[in-house]
Amino acid sequence: MNFTSTDLYIRQTNGNESLWLSERIVIDVCGLSDGHLRKERSSYKKTVRACDLAKAKDFMPDSGKSWRWGKVSGQFYYCLSNIPNKAPKNYRSMFGDSTALLDQFKTACKSKEATSLETRFKQHLKTVSKQYSEFYSDVNNEAQRIALSKACAVLDFILDTREDYPGTANKLYKDLSPILSDLDLQYIPHNYLKLKEKITILETTDKAIVDIIHLPRTGNNNAEMYNDPEVFSWVMQLRSMPQNYSNEFIIRKVLDFCEMTMKKAPSRRWFGQTILEQPKTQFLTGIKRYGASSRKSHIHKGYIPMENALFAGDCWEMDATRINMISHTAEDGKERFLNIVAVRDVHSGDVLGYSFDYSENHVVYLEAMKMAVQNAGYLPHEWVTDRFPGHNTPQMIDLFERMESLGVNMTFTSKANDKAKIERWFRTLQSVFLMDSKYFYGEGIQSRAAYAHRSAEYLKRIKKEAKKTGWDMQKNIDEASTHVERYRTTPFSKYSRKHKNVHQSPAELHEYSEKPHVTDVSEATISMLFGLKKQITLRHDGQFTTEFVGVEFDYMVSPAYYDIISNYFNKKVVVTYDLNDLSVVFLWEKNGKLLKSLCEAEFEAKVKNKGKNPELGKISQLKARAKAIAELKENDLASMIGEDSAMMGMYTEKAAINLYEDNYLNENQTSVPLKKASGDGISPESLENAILNNTSFNY
Repeated sequence: MNFTSTDLYIRQTNGNESLWLSERIVIDVCGLSDGHLRKERSSYKKTVRACDLAKAKDFMPDSGKSWRWGKVSGQFYYCLSNIPNKAPKNYRSMFGDSTALLDQFKTACKSKEATSLETRFKQHLKTVSKQYSEFYSDVNNEAQRIALSKACAVLDFILDTREDYPGTANKLYKDLSPILSDLDLQYIPHNYLKLKEKITILETTDKAIVDIIHLPRTGNNNAEMYNDPEVFSWVMQLRSMPQNYSNEFIIRKVLDFCEMTMKKAPSRRWFGQTILEQPKTQFLTGIKRYGASSRKSHIHKGYIPMENALFAGDCWEMDATRINMISHTAEDGKERFLNIVAVRDVHSGDVLGYSFDYSENHVVYLEAMKMAVQNAGYLPHEWVTDRFPGHNTPQMIDLFERMESLGVNMTFTSKANDKAKIERWFRTLQSVFLMDSKYFYGEGIQSRAAYAHRSAEYLKRIKKEAKKTGWDMQKNIDEASTHVERYRTTPFSKYSRKHKNVHQSPAELHEYSEKPHVTDVSEATISMLFGLKKQITLRHDGQFTTEFVGVEFDYMVSPAYYDIISNYFNKKVVVTYDLNDLSVVFLWEKNGKLLKSLCEAEFEAKVKNKGKNPELGKISQLKARAKAIAELKENDLASMIGEDSAMMGMYTEKAAINLYEDNYLNENQTSVPLKKASGDGISPESLENAILNNTSFNY
C-alpha cells in the first residue's frame, strides 16, 4: 500500500483504541468510487439514533452497521472494524491484520520522514553553501572552494535543525550520516560521532564554522601527482558519451578498468580536480554529453547574431501555446484549458491576429491568419510557422500555394530559435500582462522563476469563485483577449527595461512603420485565401440561390458585370464567403489550384409583395435591374447579328434589323456643322431695293 502521513488515524475513546482509514486509501485498495462511499455514509447516518446523532461531532457513533465514518480536517475516515467483509468483495480482508497494518504504516512514514530530511538538506546545501565561498578566496582550485563551502553548509544545517528534530540527541547525526556518504561530500566527516565532534567544538570554543573547515595538509607539496594518459583518456571518453553518465558511475567504471589492467588507481579527488570539474572538459564534451537539441546544450554552442526586421511586414511569426488560466467545464463535461494561436509582426511586435481553441488544429491557425491579414490589409514578405497539426491538409496546402503565388515566402521550421520573437512574447504575455488576471494560475511547469506559480490555496479559492460566476469558454476567451489587447496598446517603456526609450505601443509602431516589402490585398483576395468555398452554377441573369449552414440566401450580380453574367452563364464558378458577413460573396473561376477573380455578388432578401405594406419600391429596383440586363442583351445580340441577316427574306426579324441599323448609324455618322444659306437674314424689301438700284448689300 502506498501510504501517506494522513492515511491512518488512531482514536482513543473511553479507554478503547480504534483504527480509522482515510477515504483515499480505502478507494485505492478496494477500488471504490467516492460516489459509492457518499451513498454508504448517507445510509449509515440513517442507522444512528437521533439522540446519539445530536451528540456526535466529528465521528459517527457505532450503530453496528457497515461503513462507520468520521471527518477530520476536511477528510473522511472509516473505522477498520466496521468495513464489511461479505463475499465476494471481502473489503475488510484486503487490509489484513490491524497490528500489521499499523506497523506497515509506521515504517512507510519513517521512510518518508528520512526522505524529507534529505530534501531539506539538499535545498539548504544549495542555498547556503554560496555564502561561505567568499571565505575561501585564497584557494585557487574552484572545485576545492566549492567543496569547502558545502562542508560549511553541512554544519550550518545541523545548527539550524537539531533543536526541532525529533528523537534522541544523536538521531539527527545518524540520519544525516548516510546522506553525506551518498553525496560524497568532502572535508566533512561522514561518521555521525565525528560529525558530532565538529558541533561540540563550535559549542565549547569561540571558533567559527570556517575556522574548523579547511583543506587538509595545507602547504604540503610533497604529494606524488597521478599522471596516467590512458586513465585520463578513459575518463574523457566516458564523459563525452551521449549516455550522460554521472560522475560516480565514471569513477566506478575507471576504477574497475584499473583493477582489470593492474594499473594503479587514482584517488577519487583526482577525478574531479584533474578532469571532471575542469572548464575545458565541460567545453569539449558538453554537446556530446547533453545532445545538440537539449535544453542544457545551448551554453555549449555558438550562435549567429541576427538583426531585427527593418520594416513592418518583412516577417510575421506564428505559433501556439496554452493560455495559463484556470480550467473550465466544457460542453462534454471535461475540464479544459484554452490554447492561443498568435501571429506577431517581428519589426513592431504587434500581435495582428490571434485565435483560441482547446487544441492546436489547422482551423484555429486559419482563423488567426485571417484575422492578421484583415487587420493589416496586406500580406507579409515572409511568414514563419511550425508544422502545426493539419498543416499538410489539402485546404492548407492550397492556401500556402496561393499565398506564395502572391509573393509570400512561407517558412516552416521546428526550431524554437527560428521563431524566437514570438516564443519570447509568450513569456512577456505571462509575466507582465496575464499576471494581472486573478484567473492566471502561473507559468509553465518547467519555469524555475520564484514567481512562476501561485499557491495551491489561492487557486482552490479562485476556482470556487470562478465556478459561481459561470466561468466558461467564452469568458475565458474574453479574459485572454483583454490582456492581449492590453499588450498591443501598452507602450514598451512602461514595462521593458530593454526598450525604456520606446514610448510607443506595438500597435502604434506597426501603424506608423514603413512597409516597402508587403503585398496589399483587397477584400476579395482575403476571401479567396481564407474564406469558405463552394461551387454554384450561374443562371437567371446573374442570380443564384445557395445554402449556408442550412439557410437559403439569394444573391445577384450587378449589371455592371454584364460580361461575367453572359460569358459564365450556366457554368460552374467558385463562391468564397465569410459566415460572419454574408452580405457580399465573391465569384471565382478555377485555374488549377489557383482562383481567377470574376466579380462580387450582393445578398438580396426576398421581396414581400403580398399582404400589408408590400415592398413596391424594392420591386421597382429589381425590375429596373432586369430591364437594364435585357437592354444589354439586345444590344449585344444586335451587334453580333450583322447586316447579312437582311438577306434571310421572310425569316428576317424586322426589329433586329432596325436595331442593327440604328446602332450602325449611331456609331458611324459624323457631326457636320450647318452653314448659312446665301441671303439668310436679309429682308425682302432690302433685296428689292438693291436690285432696282444696282447696289450691293451686306450679309
